[in-house]
Formats: sequence, structure tokens, C-alpha cells
Amino acid sequence: MGLLSNTKWVALSQGFKVAVQLLNIVVLARLIPPGEYGLMAMALVVTNFAILVRDLGTAAAIIQRQDLEEKTINAIFWLNVAMGLVIAVTVIASSPVISYLFHESRLIFILCLLSISFPLASTSSAHLALLEKRSRFREIAFIEISSSATAVTIAIVLAYMNWGVYSLVMQSIIMALMSTIQLWLKSDWRPTTKKIFDWHEIKNLLGFSGNLTLFNFINYFSRNADSMIIGHYLSSAVLGAYSLAYRIMLFPVQNMTFVASRALFPIFSEHQKDNEKLRESYYSTLQFILLIVLPLMTGLAVLSEPFVNLVFGEKWHLTASILTWLAPTGIIQAVLSTSGTVFMAKGRTDVLMKLGIVGMILQVSAFVLGVNFGILNFAKFYFIANLINFVPVMWSVMRMIDGKLFEFFKRIYNLIIATLLMVAFMKLILLNVPYFYVVNSFVKLVVISLLGGGGYLFYVFVTEREISISLKSLFKNIP
Repeated sequence: MGLLSNTKWVALSQGFKVAVQLLNIVVLARLIPPGEYGLMAMALVVTNFAILVRDLGTAAAIIQRQDLEEKTINAIFWLNVAMGLVIAVTVIASSPVISYLFHESRLIFILCLLSISFPLASTSSAHLALLEKRSRFREIAFIEISSSATAVTIAIVLAYMNWGVYSLVMQSIIMALMSTIQLWLKSDWRPTTKKIFDWHEIKNLLGFSGNLTLFNFINYFSRNADSMIIGHYLSSAVLGAYSLAYRIMLFPVQNMTFVASRALFPIFSEHQKDNEKLRESYYSTLQFILLIVLPLMTGLAVLSEPFVNLVFGEKWHLTASILTWLAPTGIIQAVLSTSGTVFMAKGRTDVLMKLGIVGMILQVSAFVLGVNFGILNFAKFYFIANLINFVPVMWSVMRMIDGKLFEFFKRIYNLIIATLLMVAFMKLILLNVPYFYVVNSFVKLVVISLLGGGGYLFYVFVTEREISISLKSLFKNIP
């Protein structure tokens, strides 16, 4: 399968998972009390952190390596099994301490149950990586969709039976179990017990996977430092408003870049020595991402007030103000989030790790400085930090694929012009049409979005004919 086919199936799977998340919110939130949800949130603080070291970046190593040998896959499999068991035992052993810190005795049993998913998932991570390496995303999409559907159905049934937080716990375990069983059935690879721990092969992997794991830790800290600093220096109400704005910004950006990165990685790894092909694929991918993200996030910044008032209510007015800075930050992050695919495909996770350190220093410095001037300036400093970070990251990417930033901006020039014209048009309507001063948020949001978005699409499809042709072919004649 090619890039378009990969993108189609990854997008389908991710879209279904997002739908399941929304179903969880709408249905399970009505059946499970807030306190039970809070218990699961506490447990996820631990399990989400543990996920960072679950496979030590070895799955990515399987996809990236061109000269992959059977003994390497076998070494990775048994290393992952060992890590899954170690993490499970660690979570179980630390559960009394975590329970004490959160003042919730029920966390002990919840964490012990959730720990089951780690050894389960670790036994299939190599199988998943091999399917991704071969671009078998159709099978992967079926596995992920069926596993998600089964898990959420059982969770809803259990919630109706008043299982409370344990319906959410069982959802997580069943998801891991169903995925593992199906991955073993779909993959033709099987581990051997001959030379279970091949230390020579494991040592060869550590350069790539070790740097990737360090980057994931750095990125995790960078992503959570803002909440820690706001929570310490400002009020919980301010943190709540910021957290909501951050989730709104991150939701479309994270889902789009996840689809792009997952679809790109096996293709980039296969052609890691062909810089011309890498460069063209990378430019085209960013062009498609920005085609959607540019108008979406700038439109959100302009219409943050009616959007927040309509969806969340006027009590979240501070969230609307924060979004005016976080939304454009999301545009930068959408571009930077795809850079890791290039570094991993090239086997240069050392560069990725170093850039992660630079990004962390910039962001944490911005947080520490910005918190002294209020939450709006905090968000503004966050935007500036991302803008500065854009330069070294994109310069490094271009150097890796023999590209130039000027070439990249030439590819997205018309998208930027279309976005600026859209923003100017929307602002013009908001400020000069008296009707929009008194109309309710729903009408304002719908009418201005349609007018601005329509103008944007018209300009783009007139000036960028190849985008129109490519979009038509995306879901046409793809196996």
C-alpha cells in the first residue's frame, strides 16, 4: 500500500476511536458518577506515564530498519514481554503508595487490575509494528475498530449494571486483550524460545530506541509543565479554563498529526535514503495538514467567544480569551509534530532528543516567565516559545531531507494568503455588521464560519488546482 492508502485506513481507525471517546463522554458519563470517573483519572496518571517506557521505542525500530533480521524481531519481542511484566509488577507494588498520596484506598485494586493490560499489550507490540512496516493498515484498522467497539459495548453494559469505575477498568483490559488476540491472528510472525535475550541485538537497538524513549519523557514533561505551573501559582479556576482551551486546541491537531505520522513512518522508512521522495512526500503531507489546520485554528481564534459560549456556556469566558493565543499555537504544533517521523525514518533519534530538550527549555522558560503576568500573557508566551522553536526544528528537518524552508513556504503560500483573507473578511463582518452585535452565538458562529470558510475554499481551489485533484483521488481507487 502507498501513502494515500495508509492515510485512508489510519484516518478511518482514528476517526472511529474519536467517536468512541465521544460516546464514552456522552453515554458513560450519564451512567457513572463523577467521583468514579475521578478514580479512573487518578489511575491514568500512573498508567499513562508507564506507557512511555512500555516498549522502549523498539516498535519504531522494527519499522525503521531496512535490514531487519529474524533474531532482531525475536530479541525485541522478549524484551517487550519482560518490560510489560516489570511495569505490571512495579504498578502493583507501588499501588499502596499511590493510593496513600491520592487518599483513595480503592486505587490499589484499580491499579492492580489495570496492570494486566501491560503484559497483554507487550506480547503484541512486535506484531503490530510488523504490520505497520508492511503498510497493512487495512487489517490494523479492522483490529482497532472491532476492539474499540467491543470494549466500549461491554463497558456500557457493565455501567448499566452499576459497576462504576470498574466498567472503565474493564474497557481498558478488554481493549488490550482483543487487540492482542487479533494481532496474533493477523500476523504470520511467531517468536522462538531460542536465545530469548540476544544482548548483542538489544545493544544495537539502544542507540535508536533509547534516544526515542528519552524524547518521549522530555515531551511528556513539556506537555504537562504548563498545568503544574498554573496549578501552583494561579487558582484552580484559571487552570480549569486553561485546560479546557488546551484540550480544544490539541484535539484536532493531535488527531490529524497522529494520522499523518503513523501513515508516513513506514513509507519514509522504506525510502529513507531517497531524499527527493522524502522531501516531496513531506511537503505534500504538510500542505494537506495546513489546508485544514490553518483555517480551522485561525477561525477558532476569531470566533472563540461565540464558540465557547455556545458549546460550554458563558461561565467559560476566560477559556475563549485563552484560545485566541492557543489556537495559532496549534498551527505551529501541527507542523512540528510531524518532524519526528523524518528523524525516526532517518535513524536520527539523537537529533530528535536534542531538539526535544531545546523545545522543553523554551517552553518551560516561557511558562515560568508568563505566569507572572497572568494567564493571557502565559498563553501568549507559550505561542512565542513555539514560534521560536519552529526555526531550529524545521531547519534540522530540511537539512535532513536536503530541503529548504523557502521551498516549503512556496508550497503553502496560497494557503497562508487564503487564511489571512478569511480572517480579514470574518473580522470585517463581526465589526461592521450591526446584526452580529445582537444575534445569538449559534447564528453568529454558523453564518460567519460558512462565509469565511466558503471564501477560503474558493480561493484555495482556484489557486491550487493540484490540491483539488489530489483530494478527489484520496478515497478513489485505493485498495
